[in-house]
Amino acid sequence: MNAAPTVRAVIARHCRELLADPLLHDDPTLRDIAAQCRQPLRVLLVGNVSTGKSTLLNALIAGPLAATAFEETTSSVTWYHGPELTDPVLPDPGHRSVAADFPLAGRVMLGDSPGLNTLSDNPRETLRMLGGSDLTGAAAAFVCVMVGGRVDQWADGLEQLAAFSAGPFDLVGNIVAVMAKVERVPESVDEIERRVSGATTTTFRFAAVNQLMAAAARTGGVDDRIVATLDRLRTLPVMRGRSAPAWDRLAEDVGTALPPGHLKALEQVVGGPAWLPALVAATTGMTTPGAVAEQFERMSRIRSLEAVLSDLADDSDLFTSTAAVLRLRRLAARLEPGPAALVRARLAALTATAHTSGLHRRAAARLIRHTDVGSGLTEHEQEAAQALLRWPDAGADGGGTPDRVTAAEVDAGAVLARWTAYAADPFRDSRSREVAALVVETARHRLRTVRQEES
Repeated sequence: MNAAPTVRAVIARHCRELLADPLLHDDPTLRDIAAQCRQPLRVLLVGNVSTGKSTLLNALIAGPLAATAFEETTSSVTWYHGPELTDPVLPDPGHRSVAADFPLAGRVMLGDSPGLNTLSDNPRETLRMLGGSDLTGAAAAFVCVMVGGRVDQWADGLEQLAAFSAGPFDLVGNIVAVMAKVERVPESVDEIERRVSGATTTTFRFAAVNQLMAAAARTGGVDDRIVATLDRLRTLPVMRGRSAPAWDRLAEDVGTALPPGHLKALEQVVGGPAWLPALVAATTGMTTPGAVAEQFERMSRIRSLEAVLSDLADDSDLFTSTAAVLRLRRLAARLEPGPAALVRARLAALTATAHTSGLHRRAAARLIRHTDVGSGLTEHEQEAAQALLRWPDAGADGGGTPDRVTAAEVDAGAVLARWTAYAADPFRDSRSREVAALVVETARHRLRTVRQEES
């Protein structure tokens, strides 16, 4: 039996048919939406100048391809994609594309964008992607890079971004807040995450990364000099204290025991010295750059960010389809009456199908997985609801978020009873009740299907 087409494949077909109409012939937005629906998940990195976006990107693509400097270096949006995607259609003629074989290649397209806090004209390219223009929605997910945990500077932007990209239940979880240069912040990662989450009502994923260490580990920045310097620091009494000394104090203690430039090389790939004691201890006994680079990568927390992006890619159909539908709605709003009517008719036809309810179920499953929806229920009861919500189209997009409980293993009757009681609690917020109602509806459908199969 052939698998049902993904929602984004259905949207792409609608766009191609609209492009064939003389009133919409070769419309650039329609053409790009069709391309977006055939491509891996588009993820755009956004942030202020010198937050380390390009360094972070170099870590993610495992190669020194993005320009980095302390001043503004990125002047246009550049998309990095797997080598199998040849000559990809891009959202705008001014955008560039670079083929690279990186850990998430084939699952995501990573976009590097100009910084926002600059007087140059470059931020216009980023702002066109973020809201209110023909390119809004061309990226289906966003990585917002901030420094020092200063989410207060980003709170309004995160909320506006969420509003422009909101899907079912006004949330699809497509925003990732990344605390960059985390080695310079005295608080723990958990404390930073709590503070960031408390500064805005927007629900987003969070990751903290030392992008210098991550990029060094993956781009050949860890060499014999780094190994020798760590070995020398290991012998210093000052490194046995509770806190790391400043780099200038270390330079005094090292003196002439190391060749000129060795300590500076370590500073350039580690950043602030706060993590030095842990790094020195973790690399004890390691004598090769490869082993030390592995430890750099592990400590940098880049893998935690990749795990979040991989999770988003598992639901690429949800995020890309949501972005595409929103783009079509905005397109219809700015077209002349005739072409606008054609687009609206296609949207109406799409939303009248089972594909739309499938998106709602997947969004509800993500809410249970990543928010407090379902709190008070056991982990097994939450996982069972997620498995049912992903049935019968789980994995239709070629990936599908792996659940520890499958729909076949779920006691739909038990789910029906527990989530009916959950929904009946008058103190639940409206979003939790909506999700619970969808779980109950899906459980009833599952029970009817099982009875029909048994008869």
